[in-house]
Amino acid sequence: MNTEAKGGRNSKPLDRTALVRDLTRLGVPRGGLLMVHSSLRSLGHVTGGAATVLDALLQTLGPDGTLVLPTFTYPIARDPDFVFDPLRTPSLMGAISDAGRRHPCARRSLHLQHSIAAIGPLAETIVTAGGVSAWDADSPMCQIRDRDGMYLLLGVPYQNLTAVHLSEIELQVPYRKPVRNERTMRRPDGSLVPFASIGCPPQPGHPGSDFNRLGQRMEDAGLVRVGEVGNAIARLLSGHDLRRAARDLYEQDANGFLRQDGLVTPLAYGHTLETDRGEHCVADPSRMSGTE
Repeated sequence: MNTEAKGGRNSKPLDRTALVRDLTRLGVPRGGLLMVHSSLRSLGHVTGGAATVLDALLQTLGPDGTLVLPTFTYPIARDPDFVFDPLRTPSLMGAISDAGRRHPCARRSLHLQHSIAAIGPLAETIVTAGGVSAWDADSPMCQIRDRDGMYLLLGVPYQNLTAVHLSEIELQVPYRKPVRNERTMRRPDGSLVPFASIGCPPQPGHPGSDFNRLGQRMEDAGLVRVGEVGNAIARLLSGHDLRRAARDLYEQDANGFLRQDGLVTPLAYGHTLETDRGEHCVADPSRMSGTE
């Protein structure tokens, strides 16, 4: 495992400069393609909140880099009366992802439950890829992985790494099947139109996912850079490495992505805490912020 830990730091508020320093030290590539799953509160107190974190990510990537954020809406999209408004429907994946959605240069993919927002030179190409499926081989999600984009888990565990679903679908696991959902979308001019999107929810009896197992295997194999960004434990890995490692695990164990006896694999580095807002990976639990 490649770690970049920095123990013993004080708890003064983080600013953009400190975040850029930590992200650069971790290995976030300038000019790269990066998808970020994040927890603002795991970082500790950040001056300026989510907007500062977003600015730091964009500054670290530079003008030639492309930032992608999950702007998923699945908790509310199950409502048959849900209307998806790409410009106004908030991301339910935390404050940083929603700050990215609202960025003036952001583009958003048109998927009912699993849209993404992208900022940068590849944004248009990525968000307009494919069709009604958020997960098939032509989808925006697959564009990120197959272009060997990087994934950054910023204060969250591998359970949040939804790119593993791409491997599940590619490997044709028996417990996920495509489902077409029909809803309504609001266009920029305010008009409403029928809207279809295909997801791949788990089948009845699914025991729950354990993506931590795959992630910890990758860490043990030295395929993940692990360190601290503020108080958050950050994990950085490549799409190509993820795809290969997922296939290797599945070939060894067809239940490799599933919980065994209801349990999720514990992560060896840092502290993983469960709160009412999900799981957070931190260096010091006492330094978590109350803001999300």
